[in-house]
Amino acid sequence: MADLSVFVIIAVAALLVVAFLVLAKKQSRMQRQLFESQCRVEQLMEELKAIYAGAAGQGNHIARIEAQLRQLSDRQEQLDEQDPTNQNYSDAIELIQSGASTDELVRHGLRREEAELLMRMHGAQSLG
Repeated sequence: MADLSVFVIIAVAALLVVAFLVLAKKQSRMQRQLFESQCRVEQLMEELKAIYAGAAGQGNHIARIEAQLRQLSDRQEQLDEQDPTNQNYSDAIELIQSGASTDELVRHGLRREEAELLMRMHGAQSLG
């Protein structure tokens, strides 16, 4: 009987040692996976920081472009207001819409090619 008790104790001890080794191996694998995951998270965080920095830079770049576009638009409006040719074209368009002919536009100071082009562009609008 004593031999049986010793055998059971040895068998239980052997099972405990095997279970301990299996658990130790599993813990080691899980620690390695945790470390790899932490490294990947850190890498992704760095990439995300770079993306944020790039997006902020693009936002600033877009804001500068928009400001330049507003300045150019304002400047174009100023130039348009100062350009007497634009007024001539506006007057010619009004004449076309009231039924003027190409010859009448030429008499008002437009070149024939300009008058014909304006007739093609704006003459159809008065019909539609």
